[in-house]
Amino acid sequence: MLNKLGGFFPPFLFLKKGLNYSMVEDIKSIVEEVLHKLNRYSDDAVALIVRTGLAETGFRKLIQYGGGPGLGFFQVELATAKDILENYVNYRPKYLEILLELGLNENDLEFSIKTNIALQVAFCRLHYMRDKNPIPSWTDLEGQAIYWKQVYNTPLGKGTVEHFVKACEKDF
Repeated sequence: MLNKLGGFFPPFLFLKKGLNYSMVEDIKSIVEEVLHKLNRYSDDAVALIVRTGLAETGFRKLIQYGGGPGLGFFQVELATAKDILENYVNYRPKYLEILLELGLNENDLEFSIKTNIALQVAFCRLHYMRDKNPIPSWTDLEGQAIYWKQVYNTPLGKGTVEHFVKACEKDF
């Protein structure tokens, strides 16, 4: 399916009850742009990042429900972001340069992440990049759900594969 900009729009992003289709399309556009800047674009990565946002907050919350550590639509935890910076980005200066271009303020990391969708996307993608396994195909919703649970939400997280699938499947 083509979106209004003429680009490919995977079917998993059809209008879902309770979602603002235009908002999801706008966020997908940001995801694509950030992934291109990181030189990590693929349809599989776009789908996984957008689906991560759908599963984490449904693009409806910038601060974790119940006051937890998650920030932004992608619920990036401050401790995880610091670890990514110190133990991944620090050894890959090209990513630090890109994060700074996207608006990273290292002196106020929490505010930078909470208020900047592009940085949220970048940290989300960098988080997945640390895993050695390939991202499952965008056509494999359950495979992406399992991957999200193992890598992003972690076995200790409250999220479930079933929740991810439900948050991301078509609902007409």
